[in-house]
Amino acid sequence: MTDIIIPERDIDLEKLGLINQGLFHVDGELAQRYNAVLSKVFGFESELDSFRVDKRGLSPEVCDHLKRKYQDRLEFGENYLNIKSANRYMIVLSPDQKDAPLIAPQTSYEEGLYDEVYRQARHTIEDLTQSDALFGELDNGITVFQSPYDLMQLRTVKISLDSLDGAGQLMGQLKEMSDRLGEKNSFGTDNALNEEYISQMRGLVGKVGNVDLRNISDIFPIKREVHCFYVEFFRGIHSLRNFKNDDDLNAIYVFHHQGEVRDLGEEVIGLDLHDKDLLKTLHRYKFLKYDSGLIEQRISEIENEVLLEEGIDVVSLPPYEKKRKVIEHSGKLPECWRELRNIAGLMDNTSTEIEDAVKHTTPETKLKLSVATKKPFGKPEIVNHMLAELDSSDVTRVYESNPRKFRVDFPGFPLNRQRYVCSQVLSSLKGGIK
Repeated sequence: MTDIIIPERDIDLEKLGLINQGLFHVDGELAQRYNAVLSKVFGFESELDSFRVDKRGLSPEVCDHLKRKYQDRLEFGENYLNIKSANRYMIVLSPDQKDAPLIAPQTSYEEGLYDEVYRQARHTIEDLTQSDALFGELDNGITVFQSPYDLMQLRTVKISLDSLDGAGQLMGQLKEMSDRLGEKNSFGTDNALNEEYISQMRGLVGKVGNVDLRNISDIFPIKREVHCFYVEFFRGIHSLRNFKNDDDLNAIYVFHHQGEVRDLGEEVIGLDLHDKDLLKTLHRYKFLKYDSGLIEQRISEIENEVLLEEGIDVVSLPPYEKKRKVIEHSGKLPECWRELRNIAGLMDNTSTEIEDAVKHTTPETKLKLSVATKKPFGKPEIVNHMLAELDSSDVTRVYESNPRKFRVDFPGFPLNRQRYVCSQVLSSLKGGIK
């Protein structure tokens, strides 16, 4: 299938360059600061003194270490910077972390928030990380999470960073007190002549030094508005809100578990991810469109899936051998394969005729040809994540749009599927995908 060499066994995604690339290296004093935060904030004791972190502060090496040490405590093993599902933290050791990618994003909005933190708080991070590790919680304003419906309240997410000893907050307090020197207090006394006031300032100076020599800004909390989003906690939810339409509809919420769906009123649609009306609804509100240009690719993917299920190593098959194997197992090809072949026969016809043909096919075929519409009116990052959950046969889309699913599912695949997945993604990367 490709000239890219995939190992015959013991496939390592990292060695192939598919995960954990470009992370920030941590050792020495930085590792000690990181471990101190893990201990004080999360109750994890880590003995690692050399590892790598992403821009959030998540480490693949620490993850493996903690999964072995605290098997029963991690709800999301690869996201140990969570306290329960939705209480999520960031650890910053250096401003240079900003260039590291995210290992396993759990939401659609977090990368933008982290980038904003590094941009707006650059000078503060540069100053404080000279002596401390910084940490902070991603606060979305919801105090207690009891069900996915709590996420319907989500409108903004914010974060404030500080060290374990609260140095940033203390510096802000000292700076404010310094700025108020010369003002009169409630008793009419000048603060500069108030011994208690001056004594308090001296105490703060003793803890954090001369604030005039520090490059600290009153920048926190840093906020980001959230309209459309996906989250992977609470079994997963996709939210589409504030979109243009001719109805009175305000929002579409897609849940990953049928038991979570309930009547949300006339202005809100609640659907299960596998609801038969989901694709129709997303097409109606122009979040999806049909792409007939995908037909040949989808036919090939379906054939590959059938062969993979039969235990065949698709990667090693020359084209003529694959064709023979497909014919040999043709009885196992699904109805959507036949429908796609029929639509392919209409390719010389008008796009309207092809569109009409797709409308009369099975939901599986509609899914195969559905693609997310582009911005500004579409929400491709939300919808592609959803499509990757619904149809994992497009392994490149899963890799790009649902990286946590890619990482979590891969170890459980049989060897022939692992080789196929790597081959497909590496071929796409070679062809220019991000």
